[in-house]
Amino acid sequence: MLRYTRKDNSSPPHAGEKAPGTWLAVRFVVSTLLLVSGRLPAAAQTTEHPHIEPAAIKSETCLTCHPNKKEGKFVHTAVGMGCESCHQAASENGKTTITLVATGGELCARCHEAEKDPVLHGPYRAGQCLTCHEPHASNFPRQVRAATNLLCLSCHGVNQPDVKVNSEVKTVWLLGGQTLTLEDYRQAVEINLDRSGTRGHPIAGHPITGKDPRNKDATLSCLSCHTPHNSAQPNLMPAGI
Repeated sequence: MLRYTRKDNSSPPHAGEKAPGTWLAVRFVVSTLLLVSGRLPAAAQTTEHPHIEPAAIKSETCLTCHPNKKEGKFVHTAVGMGCESCHQAASENGKTTITLVATGGELCARCHEAEKDPVLHGPYRAGQCLTCHEPHASNFPRQVRAATNLLCLSCHGVNQPDVKVNSEVKTVWLLGGQTLTLEDYRQAVEINLDRSGTRGHPIAGHPITGKDPRNKDATLSCLSCHTPHNSAQPNLMPAGI
């Protein structure tokens, strides 16, 4: 996962270029891009799509069939820059394919700079941005999948109702239909709260919701004491705490 700060104020380069009558599927090569984990980019993912005439391949067509991609209180800036910012579409011989210009954290790293602090949140380190973020639109700030505490507790809580663990296939289904391997899921530190689910961290009786005693205009949440992506402090604590 990558920090939501732009490297500069410019728009990212488009991965595809429009040619007369068609779109050319261009392989976007990020051979020089390394994730904070040091891995090379994964191969781009290509899927088949119902046929679209080449001349009709444009963002307006996409959003006609997928209007929810631009609906929500918080819409990803990339949506406004056009679907081709992240997707390549090509139609040839009656067949249309859609290809991500990169996958996982490599795709996000085209606009969001990777931080290299000594302490990194597991999903951030692994480039699993979509575990926590919707790529298009959400009703929550920064396109996260749920309210802060619900989102964090989906991995760090115990017996969360919206989390389904399948030990046979060693897969965990999280909010928004995202999946983690059982091994990755078990890497998250478990937080044992009281029956109300509102107290018990970091010590018994300590609240995790309500008014923030350090900021009268803020609500107490996991982010009151932890940074979501990276930190120079242990346990993802922000500076000054």
